[in-house]
Amino acid sequence: MKKLLLFSIILAVILASFAPSTIFAATTQINGSDVMVIGDSYFALSGEIVRALENEARNAGVLGANDRFRNNPVSGATLANNGIPSQYKNGISSGKVKYVIMDGGGNDCLQGYSAPPYTASTPFIKNATDAVTNLLKQMKADGVVKVFYLFYPDPNGDLNGLKAKLDALRPIMQSTVANATEKPETYFFDIRPTWSGNLSQYTLPDGIHPTTAGSVATAKAMWSEMQKVNFFGTSTPTIKYGDYNNDGSIDALDFSSFKMYLMSPVRTYTEVFDLNVDNTVDAIDFAIMKQYLLGIVKNLPYN
Repeated sequence: MKKLLLFSIILAVILASFAPSTIFAATTQINGSDVMVIGDSYFALSGEIVRALENEARNAGVLGANDRFRNNPVSGATLANNGIPSQYKNGISSGKVKYVIMDGGGNDCLQGYSAPPYTASTPFIKNATDAVTNLLKQMKADGVVKVFYLFYPDPNGDLNGLKAKLDALRPIMQSTVANATEKPETYFFDIRPTWSGNLSQYTLPDGIHPTTAGSVATAKAMWSEMQKVNFFGTSTPTIKYGDYNNDGSIDALDFSSFKMYLMSPVRTYTEVFDLNVDNTVDAIDFAIMKQYLLGIVKNLPYN
């Protein structure tokens, strides 16, 4: 009787450790410290874009609940004169990174006076593109795997010629990034389509920086593009069928979790339990799991 009671207590503890609040948690795939954000006030002024992007990553199970990116952007920073590049260089002094998310070039457009037409040899454009070329080369040498370069929406108004300068810089910078010979895998993302028709709603009265709505829309568009290009390597995650607690093995703990899952009155489709790959999780999958643990079924999924 005592042995039976002890076994019941142990089993209860095991099952409690897989309560629905934990066993249904998404798997963390990256560390926040592996991601560095650099740039200017478009990221730095309110910080809402980065926070919203982190939330997208958390909701997708890519970032841990309390984890954060290394967030280094500074208002007023330029690409030229070692502005934004210094954010990266100072940041990696505390540890290298795999992923860099950046913007840059807006403040370069405001440096000095250049008469139109603007070309690749116009000083503010050449200085900015040279800085990006050198920065990407350094990142490649440092082992950075991927870079996501966000380029600005249109300003809400001409703002003393800023729009014309951004319009000139944008395609030249995109070409610079595409043609750089030494770089990590780099994505240039033009955010203008997301902002089209929403400039008044998405832009602060200064005509440049994003409102909360603009920040959230920007982050969602960035995340959608990151998924499309598999930026964090998560668009097609590998499923190890049956390994519900993601500890690398399929065992009695996963079996207990499966039983709790089926007993729950409210549940959503969970692919890791779809052991016959019929887009339904039911008693048949549970029976397959039992046969796998008994050695009758040799491989999962089984169909």
